[in-house]
Amino acid sequence: MGEVPTGATGARPTGQDLTLMTTPLWLRRARPVLTYLAVGLIGALAALVLMGLVSGTRAEVGPGTVEVRASLARTGGTGVSLPPLGNMTARTHRSPLHLRVRVDELDVEALQAALARPNPEAALEADIVEDLSPLLRRFARRLALASAIIGGLTGLVVARRHWTRVAAGAAGGLLAAGLILGWAWRGYDVDAFQEARYSGALERAPAMLEAARRHLGNIEDVRGHVNVLAGQVAAMYETIEDRRGNGETLILHVSDIHSNPLGMEMALRMARKFDVHAVLDTGDITSFGLTIEARIADLLGGFDRPYILVPGNHDSGPVRQALDEMPEVTLLDGDVARVEEVRILGVGDPTYTADNVVTTAEANQMKLDRAPQVARLVARTRPDVLAVHDRRQASASWGRVPLVVAGHTHQRRLVDHDGSLLAEVGSTGATGLGTFLVETAQPYEAQILRFEGRRLVAIDYITVRGIGGAFTLERTLIDAPEPPPLERLRTQGPR
Repeated sequence: MGEVPTGATGARPTGQDLTLMTTPLWLRRARPVLTYLAVGLIGALAALVLMGLVSGTRAEVGPGTVEVRASLARTGGTGVSLPPLGNMTARTHRSPLHLRVRVDELDVEALQAALARPNPEAALEADIVEDLSPLLRRFARRLALASAIIGGLTGLVVARRHWTRVAAGAAGGLLAAGLILGWAWRGYDVDAFQEARYSGALERAPAMLEAARRHLGNIEDVRGHVNVLAGQVAAMYETIEDRRGNGETLILHVSDIHSNPLGMEMALRMARKFDVHAVLDTGDITSFGLTIEARIADLLGGFDRPYILVPGNHDSGPVRQALDEMPEVTLLDGDVARVEEVRILGVGDPTYTADNVVTTAEANQMKLDRAPQVARLVARTRPDVLAVHDRRQASASWGRVPLVVAGHTHQRRLVDHDGSLLAEVGSTGATGLGTFLVETAQPYEAQILRFEGRRLVAIDYITVRGIGGAFTLERTLIDAPEPPPLERLRTQGPR
C-alpha cells in the first residue's frame, strides 16, 4: 500500500487548508489590507447615508437661531428654509452634498435694534459673519465626529469585534466626511443665490424685489414724476373755486402709506402744491413694524408744515416711539392738536397685528372694546375731528363728533352715522408692498378737508393711478351746521 500523507497530528488537510494552499501568495498577503479597506469603505458609506440624521447643528446667528444640516444627494446645493414663508434653493456646489439652513427663531426686538443702528446693513452683516464662523466650525467638528462613530460602529458589526478593523471603519467614515465637505467648500459659489429657486410664499420675492428696484431704484426720477403730476393736479385744482384766500383751512388727509416712499413723496408734494395748513396721517405708515421702516419719515426733513400722525395697527411700539422723537412729526394718541381753529383728537390703534401674534378677529374685538373709552375722550375734549386708524374705534362716538376720519380698509367711504360724518380714505401708498405684488391696479389716494372756521364745508378727493397715469379730483360739498362755540362745549356733558 502507498503511504498516505498526514499532517503534524496525523489528520487529513481540511478544505480551508487546501484553499490556502491553492491561493496565490500575494493575495494571501494582501487579504488583511483588503479587509481593512472593505471595512473602511462600508464605514464611509454608512456615514454618508446617515449624515442627515446626525449632522444638525444649531446656534444663534445675528438676531436669529439657525440650524445647519447636511445630507447625501444626487446634485449638490444649498437650501434655506424660512418657516412659514417658504424655501430658497441654489446650486452652490457640485459635490453630492445638500446643505440645509433653517431659520428656527427670529428675535424681532434684536432685529429692530440692529436695524436702528447707523449703517444697519453693514452692522447686521458683521454680526452674522461673526456668529457664522463658529457655527460652521461646530458643524464640521460634529459631522466629523459623528461620521467616525458611525464608521466605527459599522466596522464593529462587520468585523465582529476585531478592534483594528473597527478603527478602519471609523477612519473610513471620517475620511468620507472630510472629502465630501472639502469638495463642497472648495467649489462653493455664493453668487449662485442670485439665480435661486423659491417655493411657498417666497415665490413672489424675486418679482417683488425686481419691481421695487424698477419703481424705486432711482428715487430722484420718482420725485421728478411726482412733482410733475402734483403740479398738474394743482393746476386743475386752481380752476375750481378756491376759497383759501377767504380764510379757509385746508388739511390733507392721508393713510396707509405702508413704507412706500412714493406714497410719502406724493403726500408731501401734494401738500406743498395745494398749500395746505397741515397733513393728517391716520396710520400704518409702516408695513412690518420694524424700526428702520420709520425712517421713511426722514423724507419729512425740511417740511415746512405740521405732520400729524395717528398710529395704525402696523405701527409697532418701537416705530411709534421713533416717529414721536422726530421733530417734524406730531404723534397723537389720546391728545388734541389744533390746526388754525380746527381741533383734532387723535387716538392710535390699540393693536399691533404685523407679527400675527394677535388675529384679525381678536384685534377687531379689542378696538370695539376700546370704543367707549374713545367716546369718553370725545365727550371730555369736544373735538371738531376725531382721527382714528380703524372706524371701529369710533363706533361709540357716532353723533358726538361732527367728523370722523379713518383709513385701514384701503377703500374710500363717505357716510353719515347718526349725525357724524365718516370720511375714510384709500391707501396713499397704494397698499405699500402690495402695489409691487398683486394689487397693481390700486391707486394712490388722498383727500383734502376744507374748513371754514371749525366747520367742514367740502372734501376734495384725489385719486392717482401710477406715477405717470391718470388722476381725478372730486369735490363733495358738505352741508354741516355751525359747531357751537368752545365756551358751550366746555360746559356740555356727554350725551
